[in-house]
Amino acid sequence: MRFCIRYSIDFENSEERLRKVKGVPLELSLQPTLQDLLKNRHWLMEVRHLINEFRIPVWSVHAPQLHFTNEFFRNAARLIIAFAEAVGSEVVVFQPELQAIAVKRDEQTRALENMLLLQKNTRVTIAVETFFDQGRILTPDEIMKNHLPMVLDTSLIPKPEITWIIESYRTHMVNVHLSAVMPGGKRGIAGRQFRPVENDPFCLDVLDRLHELEWNSIVTLEYLPWLSEKSIEDRRLLEHIYHA
Repeated sequence: MRFCIRYSIDFENSEERLRKVKGVPLELSLQPTLQDLLKNRHWLMEVRHLINEFRIPVWSVHAPQLHFTNEFFRNAARLIIAFAEAVGSEVVVFQPELQAIAVKRDEQTRALENMLLLQKNTRVTIAVETFFDQGRILTPDEIMKNHLPMVLDTSLIPKPEITWIIESYRTHMVNVHLSAVMPGGKRGIAGRQFRPVENDPFCLDVLDRLHELEWNSIVTLEYLPWLSEKSIEDRRLLEHIYHA
């Protein structure tokens, strides 16, 4: 296992933000909306320069929310993938959008065609993040059914599902987003999720099991933004524990 942290930037303060994580392996999260990314696309070259200057390993790039079936998806995705290639990233993470059940089958077919076409033209792995609600264009079960690279998010799906996925689909997991949900918290409750792993023994159980299985991909500590220093400390500690 290799450990990095989820870290977001706003292009207007990218130098200040990236200076704080010199040398720290990242999953770099781009601006949350496609509109913002396209408006500021001229900043991508500057961000690439700063990543090189500060010697920041970018192992994964988290895309803004895109609609897999939208006519603009391929062009927007190519922009993000090109950036990921330029900074040496291994993975691009896409979140599956909500889709009306009535049209989901047809839309999912189109989404899969788009992803396959994109994957054929890049060395970067195009992966889908897990969300538990059935309204997503791709649920965890559907990701598995279609043999897609998966980003397993431990804060967004129930623990029994997490355990089952690890045991049955780990060879297709390319990234695990790891964080604790505080006791009493529920999915979707702001402030109760994305807490340090020490707050939930299950997080360490997940790591122990992945270690036993000799799983050798990326674990991303996905903490709340104001806990970034804590995520850096925890990343260093977990590297020591599991690579000792």
